[in-house]
Amino acid sequence: MTVANKIVIASMTFTIAFAVLYTICTEFNLPLLTYHPAIGQVDFLRTPERRGPAMYWYGWMLTSLIGATVVAAIASVSRETWLQRAIAFGTIVAIGYLVVYTLALFVYDRATIELEFLKSRWYAAIAALVIAALISYRLPAKWNQRLWPGWVSAVPIGALAVLAYYLSPYFTR
Repeated sequence: MTVANKIVIASMTFTIAFAVLYTICTEFNLPLLTYHPAIGQVDFLRTPERRGPAMYWYGWMLTSLIGATVVAAIASVSRETWLQRAIAFGTIVAIGYLVVYTLALFVYDRATIELEFLKSRWYAAIAALVIAALISYRLPAKWNQRLWPGWVSAVPIGALAVLAYYLSPYFTR
């Protein structure tokens, strides 16, 4: 791989990883910092509200920035075959999470007994990772090579669509 290819790979990976990590950070509320504007204080990690609301946005952005930088650095030094497998794995995880969580909420809404665990996003995320690992393990290497890299753009678009859906109550109040 040439230096120009590594720069392109790193920049594309950073962009995609940032969108996905930002969605994950907002979904599971994983800020690296918490800002309390009423008292002008910044705390490390997630802390509860004090006087007035706590702002997690800065923490989500910082977490996503650090995570996307690490992922882009790893991608720029990885072999192409591993990148192709990572593209397939990441796409399957994103689609799997969306399908599993949607099905869990569908079952939860129609259940006659209380199945509170179906509302947990963690179970859906773990199930999506397991499904993606199984499918990626069984996926022939030739299929990974045939995978058009442009499909990678579906992942951040999907991540931002999910983010917009989850955050819509904040904008429609």
